[in-house]
Amino acid sequence: MLVSTYGHAAVVTLNNGDQITGELHQLNDGVLTFKSGVFGEVKIPWGKVAKLVSDDGVRVQLDNGAMVTGKVSVDESGKVALEKTDTAQAQTLVRQDIAALNPPVVDDSTKYSGKFDLGGAFNRGNSHDDQVHTNGEFVARNPDDRYTINWELNEATSAGITTTSNRRLLGQYDVFLDPKNYLFVNAKAERDELADLNLRSGGGLGYGRQLLDTDVTKLSSEVSVNYIKEDYNVSEDRSFPTLGFGFKYEQKFLNKKLVYFNNFNADANLSDTSDLLLRNRMGIRIPIAAGLNLSTQFNIDYDNEPAITKKKMDTALIFNVGYAF
Repeated sequence: MLVSTYGHAAVVTLNNGDQITGELHQLNDGVLTFKSGVFGEVKIPWGKVAKLVSDDGVRVQLDNGAMVTGKVSVDESGKVALEKTDTAQAQTLVRQDIAALNPPVVDDSTKYSGKFDLGGAFNRGNSHDDQVHTNGEFVARNPDDRYTINWELNEATSAGITTTSNRRLLGQYDVFLDPKNYLFVNAKAERDELADLNLRSGGGLGYGRQLLDTDVTKLSSEVSVNYIKEDYNVSEDRSFPTLGFGFKYEQKFLNKKLVYFNNFNADANLSDTSDLLLRNRMGIRIPIAAGLNLSTQFNIDYDNEPAITKKKMDTALIFNVGYAF
């Protein structure tokens, strides 16, 4: 995670002689970001800067990876002077030795987040029905890695007869190549009693990209190669490789008082192109207090080649109370 930096008072002289006084924000990828009281924030190619004089406290990243902090002076000849500080000796360098000024601070600590939703109904009297739904996710993330555990459980009975019984579990490990791109491995398992599915297990590896990641909009997509094994109670067991695709989308509306989400996954059987597994979870959340929310969720599960006598599609409309952190 990158933490923004503040500016330092500085004077910049350009190659044409123009002089700008203001705040030095950063030098990154050959571009100096500078804030002037007259011009606002300006981006100046480093090669067009003839002279630079800053106050103390500028963090200087050298091309060898070392980091020093102090007052920076750059003259027209290309010499860079770093004044002596309590933690570093005075140094004389050249422009080529400077990789960045005030680079973003990397917060490499692990951050934890998650959610837990619970819904259900329990009827007694003329009706004798029980319904329980729960789903959740736990994520541990640092700049290099991310660990995710995701689960879902649905159980329902009516007059002592099971009408719904399914559960799913996913574990995934991501390693980030950069802030937007990552590789991952995962393992998953699910069971659906009424679909004759005793156990569907699998694992895979793939590539993901964080397309959008703001406080209002989040969008990521993944592609993977997987191997799935299906154990049925009655139908013949199967195993096959798949090509997987998925995306996760979240959008906040009405000043963040309404959240729309959509999580989609598909697995195409590479041994039988007519066989396709789809799963979609979409809905809305309404925050009601610190961490608490109400949600309505519509689930779609599709298996193009289900067990004998079973339907291809299952749908469910679920209402939950949830907590997120």
